[in-house]
Amino acid sequence: MKRSPTVLLSVSFVSLLVLAGCAAPGATGTATSVGIDGEACEGRVPDAVSGLVPSDNPALLRQARLASGKGGTCTARVFAVQEPVTLYRVFDSTVPYSRFGGWWSATPPTGTQDSYRQAFAICPTWSRLDRVISCQVHPGTQVVVGTTQSVDCGDGRVFPKTAEIQVFVPNNGEKGIFHTGACSPPAVWP
Repeated sequence: MKRSPTVLLSVSFVSLLVLAGCAAPGATGTATSVGIDGEACEGRVPDAVSGLVPSDNPALLRQARLASGKGGTCTARVFAVQEPVTLYRVFDSTVPYSRFGGWWSATPPTGTQDSYRQAFAICPTWSRLDRVISCQVHPGTQVVVGTTQSVDCGDGRVFPKTAEIQVFVPNNGEKGIFHTGACSPPAVWP
């Protein structure tokens, strides 16, 4: 979430993302499970997701797929939204524009702030993780769906790669660029 971090996805979308995050050998997903730096990634990205169709946007993929230690996604694919898809975002209430940042999840956040931070490799300096919203991504928007890349926070904390699926939506709250709408009111989290 330098990422500064989307109420209901279709059941099949959530199921595919959960299965991709827990993929066993031979599970359907992208063949590429190696990051841009040649390092192995955890988990796989689904080939098909309900409400989304595979798409091509190398520039968008480059924004989300980062090298080890940099955060973002490790292995990822670009999809185009065909019908409204609801995602969840945990954000920092002290940074107003972070409410509509780029990094979202397909499932509601659970656990503690520390466990969420660990699962999605979110440095404490990036976000307090104290509010959550859900929003729909507008049809026609291209998004990146990928597994979590590792991050070195520069303060001695290093979060490893995980199979958790993240969704990068090219929002920029600071610049007023939004591909999301029909949002829930912010709620205190956890």
